[in-house]
Amino acid sequence: MVFRNGIKIFVVSDATKFALTDVYQGYIHALRQLKIPYETFPYHHLRDIISDITCFHIVHSMALMKNKGFTHVMFVGGLNVPSIILESMYDKKKVVIATEDPHSFDPNKLRLDMVDYYFTNEKSIGNSGKYKNVYYCPTGASAEECGKLPEQIIEDRFKSDILFLGAVYPNRRKLFETILPFVKKHGLTFKICGHVRYMPKKSPLWEYVEVNGTVPHSDTVKYYNGAKVVLNVLRDIKWNPRSKSQKNPYNRSRFKAESLNPRAYEVPLCQAFMLLEDSRPECREVFTEKEVGFFSNEEDLTKKLRYYLIGAGKNKREQMAFEAYKKVATQHTYVHRLQLIMDTIQKSEA
Repeated sequence: MVFRNGIKIFVVSDATKFALTDVYQGYIHALRQLKIPYETFPYHHLRDIISDITCFHIVHSMALMKNKGFTHVMFVGGLNVPSIILESMYDKKKVVIATEDPHSFDPNKLRLDMVDYYFTNEKSIGNSGKYKNVYYCPTGASAEECGKLPEQIIEDRFKSDILFLGAVYPNRRKLFETILPFVKKHGLTFKICGHVRYMPKKSPLWEYVEVNGTVPHSDTVKYYNGAKVVLNVLRDIKWNPRSKSQKNPYNRSRFKAESLNPRAYEVPLCQAFMLLEDSRPECREVFTEKEVGFFSNEEDLTKKLRYYLIGAGKNKREQMAFEAYKKVATQHTYVHRLQLIMDTIQKSEA
């Protein structure tokens, strides 16, 4: 793809230090690979040193500096960007890469007239036809950040029979608690790594918490490589961590969750075997049963774990993981996503 001469992108990270950091790094790698001129502003690092207000003053000043020559300002996430910043970018084209839709769509929906391009990770929003400057752009994975590691260099602390890495929301907690009898009966290692602050103190899952907090991406790759089965349980559409209730004030439009999360692409790119919750249409639109294992409910999860860990399926995991890897590597990296974004921008500005 040949890009329009003179384009230069200013990439601004989100304040969040876990999931969105990987997306931010993924797009930086993609910009470099596609040889698109860019500069970055790592807001998620700087906010520990200086205030949010100061951070955005710097973003605003840098974006408008003539000697920088920025044509587009790309906000990864965008949820924390003050409206005044979006409104006062003047001749700069504003691009938002949304990663938390539909769970947190409403705050950004109210500001769509302040941006030029809003790329949503949620298919139901991007294809709704309700918003003229909203485009569907799935999440993905970075081939520079994810990959297969030699087994001999993976330390024992990263190895497991069953792994979940992410935030343990209520729907995930309830599901994981149902597999504990199976785990204990067969003496399996089950590791939970990530944000577990939503778990009740009496939950039996605390025994299996390996990491309580943000997992560095370098460790994430090791955990995926060291796991026999990586669980991918999709987020509850109703529950919101900001309100901590089944009433989600950030999706009043009630858009359905149809799309996959970044984990769905990161796990295969590490050539790890994924057991994916079959609760959204995109699960089987993207993957087949020759590439990942699917489960649909609590009973089915235990059944599939038994099949893939101690049944005939244990001999299929490696080949399935490789087939999933080939698909993601050739269709679903952030290079592919950036190509989609740039194609949309160039058609709009031709």
